[in-house]
Amino acid sequence: MPKLLRLSAQLVSIFMLLISSTGTAKAAPPPPQSKWTVMVYISGDNDLESYVIGDIETELAHTGSTDDVQVIALADRGPGYDTRYDDWQTTKLFHVTQGMKADAASALDDWGEMNMADPQTLIDFVDWTRDNYPADHYALYFWGHGWNWHPGFVMRDDTDNDTMDYEEKKSAIPSLGFIDVVGYDGCNMASIEIFNLWHGHATAVTSSQEFVFSEGIQYDLVLADLTDTPTMTADQLAVATTQSASKDKTWSAVAVDERFDALITAVDEWSLALNDALNAHRRKYDRAFGATRSFWQEPTDKDLYDMAYEIQRLVNDQTIDEKSQDVMDAIHGVVLAERHVNGYRDVHGITIYHVSKAREMEDYSYYHDTVDFAQETGWDEFLDAYATR
Repeated sequence: MPKLLRLSAQLVSIFMLLISSTGTAKAAPPPPQSKWTVMVYISGDNDLESYVIGDIETELAHTGSTDDVQVIALADRGPGYDTRYDDWQTTKLFHVTQGMKADAASALDDWGEMNMADPQTLIDFVDWTRDNYPADHYALYFWGHGWNWHPGFVMRDDTDNDTMDYEEKKSAIPSLGFIDVVGYDGCNMASIEIFNLWHGHATAVTSSQEFVFSEGIQYDLVLADLTDTPTMTADQLAVATTQSASKDKTWSAVAVDERFDALITAVDEWSLALNDALNAHRRKYDRAFGATRSFWQEPTDKDLYDMAYEIQRLVNDQTIDEKSQDVMDAIHGVVLAERHVNGYRDVHGITIYHVSKAREMEDYSYYHDTVDFAQETGWDEFLDAYATR
């Protein structure tokens, strides 16, 4: 048989082997699935723009993607802060590889001018990543401005004059699918209100109680650890992220799966006990709240554990003593890791909103009407009674 005919016959035989018993060809194999896909959502269309390229090149691309760990970034820049790489200011999608430059030639796609504060942009990014880089586990890092649940700050986008406020992120989360680890590379995001927002939608959240300055999460350290041990659990990755943020004043990793239930129950029962005894112990409450650790330029952000400790220490009431201890025990049950500098020795990884006077209640109506934690517990009713009575 001539060589060409022999080759044709071989191809026909191979094709016939691919035909199933029903007479249809086998489907093409699915795309390879990694152990982890790490998504970084970079809202740099603001005064943080000067950090965008550096974080992509020196941190994300230091290790880049591997067969086991895929790294995808969606990055938006704005005018006036960094003119490198032709000063691109649109929103670019990167599959981050080792040594990659954060320039237009390295981008997989240019999405144009996108509003990073729009929850639909977030949904589109996560959907695209899941479709193109499927994994056993997913991590999603929010890179940008923050201030937990307060409106007008989180993921600020200056071109669109917009922020991703609490109710917008809440509307997006069900469409994202389950996220194993959520990280906030932004200020003041380690609050019980934000942890509760992800309750049941993630395994763990890692973030800072305090302002995040120039460093934040050191992605090069996180990705090096994850690449070395791609079998990391969600808890382990959240802890590794917390440990990487060694140049900031505070950082913590908190479980938000079923383990978080005990903390919500404990704070709710504690709130009711505090409210019931308000008339009897108001002055001692004043002393306890005054002694509780708050954060730089933000007296309404207070450490939850330290608050329960000070209440227990200063209020002579058996029920309040027991409920305060329950809160502290529940915090120990969900905080996977916590680090702080010496000046913050009283913090334990979770803040809670607190006001002492009616004049401090600028955002209270938003909190009461919008934030799930307020609606699910008696904490907001206690604040209302304590600050206005």
